[in-house]
Amino acid sequence: MTQDIEAEIYGYIDTRFPALAPVAPDTALLDGAIDSLGFLELVMFLGERFGVSMEDDGFDFQELATPASLVRFASQARA
Repeated sequence: MTQDIEAEIYGYIDTRFPALAPVAPDTALLDGAIDSLGFLELVMFLGERFGVSMEDDGFDFQELATPASLVRFASQARA
């Protein structure tokens, strides 16, 4: 299941943010690589596709820092 989530997230990033290609697990996403609109679209994608909610009290933006952290976060949200 994690591999499917990983493939979807990496595919989305590659398609939506081609300037980041090739995307690696440790590619920085929060350090200006993605603008505010792109970040909003990424959050919407995660919510729609994986049921991830950014409204949780324990939410930490570092969970969105890299593709690897996105995969972990989405995997935990679906568990």
